[in-house]
Amino acid sequence: MSNFFSRTSSTSPGLSPEEAGLTAGVFTLTLTGDFSDLDKRCVSLFRDEYFRLSPLDEDMFQSTMNAALTRVTTGNFAGNIPAFVSGTLLPTLTTPEDKIGVYRYVYALAMSDLNINDGENALMQAIRQAAGIELAQFDAAEQAVLTEFQALYRAIASISLGLMVVTADGKADQNELDDIRKDRTLLEPLGRLDDTQFDLVYELGLTVHDRFLLDVNSRKDFINNILANLLSSREVRYQAFRYAASVATSDGDIAQVELDMLKDVLNALGIRDEVGDQLIGEFMGRVRTIDGKPRQ
Repeated sequence: MSNFFSRTSSTSPGLSPEEAGLTAGVFTLTLTGDFSDLDKRCVSLFRDEYFRLSPLDEDMFQSTMNAALTRVTTGNFAGNIPAFVSGTLLPTLTTPEDKIGVYRYVYALAMSDLNINDGENALMQAIRQAAGIELAQFDAAEQAVLTEFQALYRAIASISLGLMVVTADGKADQNELDDIRKDRTLLEPLGRLDDTQFDLVYELGLTVHDRFLLDVNSRKDFINNILANLLSSREVRYQAFRYAASVATSDGDIAQVELDMLKDVLNALGIRDEVGDQLIGEFMGRVRTIDGKPRQ
């Protein structure tokens, strides 16, 4: 997108483009809940989606973000999102490139938990409707973000899958949680992350799990829609199942509900019949007990 428009500086009064962009970013993440330390890290992680934020040194970025948080906290923008867009953002974002850049930033932040909620969608729709540029440009911006961060989304989905399987029985054994980290080399999207990157992805996956995957129906929707779409190649699907199965069977015991979920994952990923049976057998060979009782 860097050459899509000619870059010109805004001369609008009030906020600078950088201040407007960070205000939009912070506001996006407050639409899901309280603005956490993880949200602050995401605001920084995706900053390059809006080109004006990239040159800021760390001190300037942090001070501008803190000012944006104060602005959002005291502004009650969620009460009238179209007014926020027309009154706070667009007077500063005078070029098409600025509008698309901030939209990309908002979309990337909204997708950090793999889910666009109603508030985030309302913000994006307000920008699209008020910007005065072709909607196809916003569609292209979304696709660019999805392409750029595909590996990250796969990694977040994979962590979420691991957490979902080990908590399917209503509890999480610490050894199983430790194995989510230890066994990550089984899955390419996770295996290539260093420890710092993995820690961030783990926190994002934990956010997805705690926000959306605490009931049975939501878990099935996640498996059938998000996981199946993100893990599109057959090899990555095999890896994802092996990762989840390894974590679930690491201590030689598996809950029946965890086993049922693993079978649901196989079905959603299109791994059926003999191949699915072989994958189940590969890990069930080390299972001594189911729900704490000796296998029949």
